Amino acid sequence: MAELKPINWAYPFPSKDTSNNPLQLLTHMAQAKGGFYPTGDNGLWHGGVHFDEGTAAAFDQSSVRCIADGEVIAYRIDKRYPVSEFTDEIPRVKRAPFSTGFVLVKHRLQPPPLRNADGSIAESPPPPSLTLYSLYMHLLDWAGYQAQPNLPHPAFWGTSRCTVNTQNQGLSVRASPNKNAAKLSELSRGAEIVVGETQGEFSKLVSLISGTAQPALASDDKGQLSGYVFTSLLKRYSEPAEYDRVVVLDNGLPIKAGDLIGHPGLYQNHDSAAQHMVHVELFSCDDVPGFIAQSRAWASRLPDDQKTLLKIYKGASKLIAHREGISAGNPPKLSDAGTQIGVDLIIPQALLDGLPASHKIQVTIPAEGSTPASTSSWWRLDGLFADDNGNPIDGWLAEQELITTRHSPWEWEGFQCIEETGTPVEKLAYAFNARGLLSTDEQHNYRAQINRADGGPIVTLARLYDIVDTDKDGVLTSAEIRTALAKPWHAQVLGQLITKYESEWFWNKDKWDEVDPLLAEEPSKPNSNWEVEKQRIEKLSWWKELAGQHCISGEGSAWHIHAPMLAVSFTRAEKNTCSKCNKSISITYELMKKICPSSITDDFIKSFILHTNRLFKKYEITSCDQVTHLLAQAKHETKRFTAFRESLYYSSYTAQDLYNMAPTAINNGLIRKSLTFATHAEKLKYIEDNLLKNDAGYGQHCFGSKEYPENDYRGRGLLHLTHYSNYQSCALAIGKPIAAEPTLVESDVAVIVETGLWFWKSNRLKAYAEDASLTEEDAVEKITRTINGGTKGLTERKQFKREITKAFIELYGNCST
Repeated sequence: MAELKPINWAYPFPSKDTSNNPLQLLTHMAQAKGGFYPTGDNGLWHGGVHFDEGTAAAFDQSSVRCIADGEVIAYRIDKRYPVSEFTDEIPRVKRAPFSTGFVLVKHRLQPPPLRNADGSIAESPPPPSLTLYSLYMHLLDWAGYQAQPNLPHPAFWGTSRCTVNTQNQGLSVRASPNKNAAKLSELSRGAEIVVGETQGEFSKLVSLISGTAQPALASDDKGQLSGYVFTSLLKRYSEPAEYDRVVVLDNGLPIKAGDLIGHPGLYQNHDSAAQHMVHVELFSCDDVPGFIAQSRAWASRLPDDQKTLLKIYKGASKLIAHREGISAGNPPKLSDAGTQIGVDLIIPQALLDGLPASHKIQVTIPAEGSTPASTSSWWRLDGLFADDNGNPIDGWLAEQELITTRHSPWEWEGFQCIEETGTPVEKLAYAFNARGLLSTDEQHNYRAQINRADGGPIVTLARLYDIVDTDKDGVLTSAEIRTALAKPWHAQVLGQLITKYESEWFWNKDKWDEVDPLLAEEPSKPNSNWEVEKQRIEKLSWWKELAGQHCISGEGSAWHIHAPMLAVSFTRAEKNTCSKCNKSISITYELMKKICPSSITDDFIKSFILHTNRLFKKYEITSCDQVTHLLAQAKHETKRFTAFRESLYYSSYTAQDLYNMAPTAINNGLIRKSLTFATHAEKLKYIEDNLLKNDAGYGQHCFGSKEYPENDYRGRGLLHLTHYSNYQSCALAIGKPIAAEPTLVESDVAVIVETGLWFWKSNRLKAYAEDASLTEEDAVEKITRTINGGTKGLTERKQFKREITKAFIELYGNCST
């Protein structure tokens, strides 16, 4: 039986929250300016969530990432944003851009197979499966990409076509991705080629479309041309197949969780300013209630290690407030005074595993008589719970048999399926009435619609969970939904709601025309802005162009699921373990406090830990040896984690050196050869302003480029990424515009870390760190030569490696097989 691989999950935007708390990520959605789930700020149905200016403080929204493994089946990109012309009260025409660009990805959700005692897959019917679709709406237009040439492009556009962009000569083809490798051929200037994966500063050559290769190149066993070419000397031609229309792919293109989807586009409503925004939505056209019933039955046969969710029940557990002295040696006790928890909440194991070591205690209870020894767990949980009166409470929680329960995500614990029936006019009338915008006559005329909306399943559910009526008026408003979303227990309830409703991307003229009288400025006088809005809704729609393809339903209805909530439920804690000792590979707060100077702030350490541990597996940091070597090199390169920008001050430069490096015009302007400087700062400024840009061995590579002549590409980041070509290659790999904005590599901790890990992997430094035939000192030297181009600082690098290894062993023990 073929192995069934579960899909991986990711968030569409990385969190800026260094706690990496998945339930807090749900509460950040309350900061969106209007796009909530399952109803928007205007009271209308809303099947997705918005990431906009309101959420920008909580998430890195520079690029949009795919939320799960799947395949791209359709997309649309505006050549230039369409514009709606609204009329305001002056009157004055207001031109409002709105992105219709989107990407649609198809996924297959399926529980893991059952296994025999020996670990082999059991012979049984396959697990139930569900087809899901993730939608990323309002993406950047093509004009936006043209205005930012270094902005990474989605891979499914086909980013492989390039031309050789050399000045006068051709482009060498090397036998391996190394500038010292044997030269196989030379491509003519302007030759059009197709390239494959990027390795360091080089790209794999795939085929030659036009131009010449002298001598001719042979193909490898995959039918690709042999050799590698220098990436920075290529000009990429990457653009969608078509513009301004839906492109449906007959055969979906594979995409992985975390891969680039695109970038936020502009969207402006008639009554607000333009903002960058993305609508993220998850839905299924399958029988979701039927799948959930099958999934629950299947989950009952799965082993206990699949139970990665801990459920806390209202009125059953208590939180014990933290006090000075609580530790593994002095844990809390169930008999301690505490506050009873007044809400239900399901906590992912990923959240518990991600807590700092000081917030996790395991207590071993010795055996007594026939009762075997056991271990109980305590966690210090802040910002998650409330008491019976809704007041937030923090403290220590114990996992208790029968009091707390464990569940598999495949049980869909807490999820509820409802079929919403309200029409737009009913929902809008209800929302207007809740905000006091209806006249007495309108209240009378729309009483039936208001009552139907008031009795609808979403409002009924909200009342059941005490989400509504904060002002005791019996009415659900968008403001009350926003308030509820800021509380983890309410955000989870709304996030677990699975709603069947007609998609907002399915154009249905009749249902929107029903709203005309409600929005009319006066009887028989249409609202001109509403007419423009309806034209916009039609232009945004895409559903009918996919209906009947890729299993998309024809009638436009679907089961809508809260995308971030599903990612929270199904994302397991990544256990990146050492290939030698099988211990968890991660950097901890305790380790960083041991190896960092006391001046390094806790905020930096926490952010550094978050991003290294998040990215280690991606960049194949899979051994204790790699971690200690990496940290030793980084500690030297960054002056003990204090300087993520190379100073360019070299004390070895004498006055004569400076004179010899200076351009002729400066030389001629000097009265004498000996240069003196009152301070080091003056000497540094002179070096930067006049000399290094003309130093063939250094400055010509580090200062400027044809695209960005004013930029400075000195060493920055964890391993001091240097030279424009490296910035450019790294930008394409990590999806950050660091070639255009190199200072990101010194100011953004996520970028500082990822550029260093990219360099480590791209230059195969793992091989030296894990080479058992090398002594530790020899491995340090080989890694140093790759990073530094020589052996500068070798003595200190070796010292740091010894010190960090010692600290590592003190905290975690020896790494051995």
